[in-house]
Amino acid sequence: MEVPVLLVEFEGVIADTAALRREALAESLAVEGIELTDALARIGAGYATEDAVRRVREAAGAPADETATELGRLRAERAFAARAGKGMTLAPDVRAALERLTSCCRLSIVTRASRREVEFVLELGGFAGLFRPIIAVEDATPAKPAAAPYGAALARIGQLFPGQQLRALAVEDHVVGLRGARAAGIACVAVGAVPAHEALEADAWVESLADLTPERVRALTGVSTGGRR
Repeated sequence: MEVPVLLVEFEGVIADTAALRREALAESLAVEGIELTDALARIGAGYATEDAVRRVREAAGAPADETATELGRLRAERAFAARAGKGMTLAPDVRAALERLTSCCRLSIVTRASRREVEFVLELGGFAGLFRPIIAVEDATPAKPAAAPYGAALARIGQLFPGQQLRALAVEDHVVGLRGARAAGIACVAVGAVPAHEALEADAWVESLADLTPERVRALTGVSTGGRR
């Protein structure tokens, strides 16, 4: 029996982290005298924190320095954790959407966020144990847009569910993630405010996870209506 498995990006699909990430990155880079303008913020968007710091420093004309990049990552992660600890908004109708999707799919997270960040929010939201496996940024290198995180997820899923025919579908909020899924040979869905020319790199687009129905998942994965968990 074939069963769909959704490989979901945590950031922007489950949790609305964009504003907190930008504030944390701005605070971190300000230590080096770098102002995070809109243009620089776009250069770092969609990437893991370390890659975002590296890309923005380079675009701002800062000298290449891996120690400075690592320190920038640590500052940004601390700043993000401080803000997230005061509250984080979940994506619209995400709870109902996940409950609906578990009736037809297995759920996994493949994310640019750290495991600590993901598990903190899932625990607060009552989603602990819903996703198997969780592939966080520290679990596979290089990060998206490389294929490695998706390759790690597929390998782990094969171990968790031996003998099952699982058809994967990536759910991403940014072109960086879409390209990672493509590199791994996985069909993908763009979610949210992805520019039209970037959303064209996906197999489908939805406004939010709530719009990704079981019927649409089956259609995108090629699983018949008989395929159930």
